[in-house]
Amino acid sequence: MIAVPDAVARLSAALGDGPAARLAASALVEADALGLPRFGIAMLDEWRADAAPLAATPEPQAISWRDCSACFAPLAVASATLDLEAAARQFGIAAVFLRGIRGFGRLAPFVRHLADAGLVGLAGAEGPPFVAPHGGTKAVIGTNPLAIAMGQGPERVVIDVASSSATMADIRTARATNRPLPGGIALDAQGRPTSIAAEVAALLPRGGQVGSLLGLVVELMAGIAGGGRGDPKGRGVFLLAFDPAAAAESTDWQAKLAGLKSDWTTGGGHWPRGGGLPAEATLDADFARRLDAHLARMTAGGTR
Repeated sequence: MIAVPDAVARLSAALGDGPAARLAASALVEADALGLPRFGIAMLDEWRADAAPLAATPEPQAISWRDCSACFAPLAVASATLDLEAAARQFGIAAVFLRGIRGFGRLAPFVRHLADAGLVGLAGAEGPPFVAPHGGTKAVIGTNPLAIAMGQGPERVVIDVASSSATMADIRTARATNRPLPGGIALDAQGRPTSIAAEVAALLPRGGQVGSLLGLVVELMAGIAGGGRGDPKGRGVFLLAFDPAAAAESTDWQAKLAGLKSDWTTGGGHWPRGGGLPAEATLDADFARRLDAHLARMTAGGTR
């Protein structure tokens, strides 16, 4: 067993320490603790000793585009999040578009960091075609998750949802275990419904047309405006942050958020918190062994 704070501290040190390393390490460890290992320290398979850090900007910029193809993706997204926080504080609103991003895990920890800093965080990631449009028969866009976070403390809300009916990780797991897929989530190469993971050529959008259009929104932002679509070096990601106090007509947005949460929960709704772990959370021995193996490779200076 290993305590989550200890795991984060060890991984952060191996990633070079500093605020970006701590945010990236926390995001990866949290995914494992939440039972999402494919979005956790498995991402360290992409780590290389010669990976470049995300290039520093001389001063905050309200909008920027950055090539991350030479970077370790979780560190690049974490660094961009911290830069975005500083820019949004200065300008009231700011955005950063990243290209060449490989596997980095979940969006929730990064937008949650922005919310904890008193900002509203919005992020999305596009990827290689794996999802058909609503009513379509072949893959056109990626699973294209979208995340938003706002508020602090008990009222904080964090939403992180894929626009597809499943993730690529779900399909890989089903293939590895020879497990049939639920009906109505995938198509084969001929555009026919299939429940056999090995036959999947495209996923269907979550919730039909609504999920399809949500995925299209992410593609427009991260793929078109951000330039990530079709980039062979990796995915496109966008991150946007703004200060709700500067944007609102009054400064009582926290009270309005608390009122919305009350209305939502008393109406029977679930108020999404987007993960997050208690300080006393622990991970099992299998995780500790995997972490030790990754850290041994990283600290020895190996590349993959």
